[in-house]
Amino acid sequence: MTQPGRENRQLARIRTASNEEVGQEIEYLANRQDHFRELDYFLDLLKDGPQAVSKRTGRPLAALLCLQAPLELLHAYGLQPFKLFGGSSAQSRLAAPSLPAIMCPMLRSAVGALCLEANDPDGALTSETIWILPTTCDWSVKFPVLAERIGLSLGSKVHRLELPHLKDRPESQERWLEEVYHLNDFLRKNCGLRKTPRKDLSRSLDLYQRAWRALVGLSQVRRQGKAPAIWALTIANSFFFDSIERWTDSLEKALTKFKEKEPGGSLKKVFLAGSPIFFPNLKLLRLFEEAGLEAVIDDLCSSERLFPGAVHYDDPSEHGLLKALAQRYHQSCLCPTFSDNDRRINSILAPSTKNLFEGVVYHVLKGCHPFDLESLQLEGPLKAHGLKFLRLETDYTAEDSQNLLTRLEAFRGAMS
Repeated sequence: MTQPGRENRQLARIRTASNEEVGQEIEYLANRQDHFRELDYFLDLLKDGPQAVSKRTGRPLAALLCLQAPLELLHAYGLQPFKLFGGSSAQSRLAAPSLPAIMCPMLRSAVGALCLEANDPDGALTSETIWILPTTCDWSVKFPVLAERIGLSLGSKVHRLELPHLKDRPESQERWLEEVYHLNDFLRKNCGLRKTPRKDLSRSLDLYQRAWRALVGLSQVRRQGKAPAIWALTIANSFFFDSIERWTDSLEKALTKFKEKEPGGSLKKVFLAGSPIFFPNLKLLRLFEEAGLEAVIDDLCSSERLFPGAVHYDDPSEHGLLKALAQRYHQSCLCPTFSDNDRRINSILAPSTKNLFEGVVYHVLKGCHPFDLESLQLEGPLKAHGLKFLRLETDYTAEDSQNLLTRLEAFRGAMS
C-alpha cells in the first residue's frame, strides 16, 4: 500500500516509537534482579514481533482477536494461531485520528499494528492471511470496519464465529457446536483439504494439553511467590510467537528455575481481574510492585485465562473431537460478554477461601465496556465476602501513573 510522503514519515515515526517501547520494556525486564537466562527466550520472541512468527514456525498465520477460536483446530490445519496484540501506545496513536475517541485502547492499538504490518514489505499479515473473528465484544464485531477506516482490508479469508452469549442453555451449546463445524468447513476449504485432518487434530490436542499443564505449573509457582506476576504475564504474552512444542519446552525449563527460587518477600497478595494486559504495556504490574503489591493470581485473557482447561474426549471420531472442542471453548470461558456468568464471581471467591490473596484489583481499560460493566456487578458481592476491592480505570498513557500509584498504596494500607 503506497503512502504519500507525509504519511510515510508518520509511519516511520510510529514504527520507531513502537520499537522503542518494546526495547525499553525488554531492557527493564532483562535487568531485573529476578531475571535468569531461561527467560531470555520469551523476551527474544517479544522483541522480534509478529514479523518473525510465520518464518520461525514454518506455518502461515491464522490471525485472531480473541481466545474463543479453538486453537487446536487451527493448528491441525497447519496454521499458526496468532492473536493480534494491542499493547503499544505508539501504535494506538497511529490509528486514533480515524477511530472513535472513546474506544478500547487494546483494539485501537491492534488496528495501528495492522496498519504498520500492511505497510511493511516484510510484514507477517498479508492478503492471504486467514482471519478468525469471534463476535465477543462490539469492538471485535466491528474490527473489519475499523480497519477500513484507516484504508485497510482484511482480505477475503475472513470467518466470523458467532458467539452465543448465553452459556448454560442447551440451544446455545448446540449453536456453538454448529459454529465450530462452520469454522472447520471454512478451514478445510481455505487450506485446500478434502476432509478434516482428524489425526492431526488429535495430535494438536495432545500438544496443547502439554502446554496447558506447563501453564498450570507457572500458576502454581506464582501462587507460591516464586514467579512474579510481571514474568508470568510476559511469558503468557509470548505464547503465540513460536511453535507450541518449542514454547512449551522453554516454559518447562523456566519452571525448573522458578521452583528453585525462594518465595518473595513482604508484598501484599491480590487477585488481578478485568481487562487484559498486553506487552509492552506492563505499566500496571510495575506500579503494583512499587506499591508493595503482588498479583499472585489473575483471570486475564492475556494470562491465566489463556487455558482454563484441557480438551477431554472419549470419542475420537471427527464429531467427537469437534464436540469436545466446542464444549471446552464455550463452557470454560469466563468472558464478561456472557450474560449468564455467575461462575465469574465463584472463580474469584474459590481461591480466596484458601487465603491466597487479601484483595481484588479490577483493571478496566477505558472504552472496554464489557469489563467496565462487570466491575459494577462484582464489587458488591466480593465486598460482602470480606474482600477489599479496588477498581482502576486506565489507558496506555503514562500520565496517570502517579495517581494510580497513590490509589494502590492506599489500597495496600487498607489491607494491613
